[in-house]
Amino acid sequence: MHAVEDWTARRFTAAGRLALAGLGAAAVVGVDTNRTLAYQAFAFLAGLLAIALAASLFFRARFAVERRLPRFGTAGEPLPYRVVVENRTGRRQGGLLLVETLADPRPSLQEFLEAREPGEERRNWFDRKVGYPRWAWLIRQNRQAVVAEQPLPMLAPHGRVEVSPTIVPARRGHLRFVAATVARTDPFGLFKSCVTVPAPASVLILPRRYPVPRVTLPGSRRYQRGGVSLATSVGDSEEFAALRDYRPGDPLRRVHWKSWARLGKPIVKEYQDEFFVRHALVLDTFDVGGSDRRSPRHPPTVTRSGDAVAPAGAGRAGDAGTPGRSSATSGQFEEAVSVAASFACALETQESLLDLLFVGTEAHAFTAGRGLAHTERILEVLAAVRACATHPFGALRRLVLHRQAGLSGAICVLLAWDAERQSLIRDLEAGGVPTLAVVVTETAPPASPEHAGVASGGLHFVQVGRIAEGLARL
Repeated sequence: MHAVEDWTARRFTAAGRLALAGLGAAAVVGVDTNRTLAYQAFAFLAGLLAIALAASLFFRARFAVERRLPRFGTAGEPLPYRVVVENRTGRRQGGLLLVETLADPRPSLQEFLEAREPGEERRNWFDRKVGYPRWAWLIRQNRQAVVAEQPLPMLAPHGRVEVSPTIVPARRGHLRFVAATVARTDPFGLFKSCVTVPAPASVLILPRRYPVPRVTLPGSRRYQRGGVSLATSVGDSEEFAALRDYRPGDPLRRVHWKSWARLGKPIVKEYQDEFFVRHALVLDTFDVGGSDRRSPRHPPTVTRSGDAVAPAGAGRAGDAGTPGRSSATSGQFEEAVSVAASFACALETQESLLDLLFVGTEAHAFTAGRGLAHTERILEVLAAVRACATHPFGALRRLVLHRQAGLSGAICVLLAWDAERQSLIRDLEAGGVPTLAVVVTETAPPASPEHAGVASGGLHFVQVGRIAEGLARL
């Protein structure tokens, strides 16, 4: 049914779909030709559609398509890009339309069987058994953008034309283009003849961001073990680390004159900085109702990349976690990711480090700031985050508390305010880490929330649909 609906929507124009509906209605009403003349309408519409379908067989043009995409886009914001279409025939081609083909949004069998549509338990027995409403819901969830048809100007023989279509990505993650279709309608304007040109490409869609007031956590600089491998700027420690070749901009006082005299080239002394500000941005990815009660067979491990700690496969949608059943709705989780992205952009990382901590299939930690990596890399990681349904919340708690000694402050974006999450905040506060807890809720925030050891002003609730308003009150 979905394949038929999709093919009909792509190949028939609005007038063609109206003719199809009229054809079906005339077929039903005009069964008895002795009582009604509806069969005449059926014959007329059937003739029109037959001619339109036959006319599509004579469209034999050849085209080449080159797509020029930006490096990143943002969910919910227009994504402008350019497409160059080349006519590879010796005839003029007019009345053309450009239609983009995105990655197939149909779910896998496992995803279809495991997913639960919100409110599915209230549907009738047939819908629950067959599952078509769930299928349609998954299609809407997986479809990353709806692309409008782009009219093309007249193409001269062997000519090229450049157009600038704009699409609005609906979700974060990789927006994958599969092909581009050049279409032309028949003389009646009912059916579109199509020439599909394979043109695979992708662009990473970053999470939606909201304005966030300047956040100043009252933490101080902390001792960072092995700080020279985590930052490149000068800190408070003057402990000698190594000798290296001179680089333009090095101060004269750091020149090691004896090594210069011995080697015949300028050598400078390098020091490791051990004290600087380090903040943690903690993202809750857990099933509020179910996954916290399940214990994994093996505890999650932390993946590392070089000197920085980074999620394995960052930048590939789905590598950072696995989708699964969750009591926290999809919209709630997506807004939590957007809130985390908003804080990542708001925090100053030129003179401090920022650790993004979350748990997917593994415990992930990604560090940015002080020349180590840019905020852009954190946004790339957040674009690939998926909800965790395989580990308990304790995995995130262990990951955060393991780094507690080196943290100057923490921002925790949570999906609930239950006992386990309150315990995490209490432990951070007890360890001298000033903490800002932001809880994303589906319903209205409680009038008098329990602070559970959080410092005054350190606990905030933001409601889905009113995120910007909630963050503005921080």
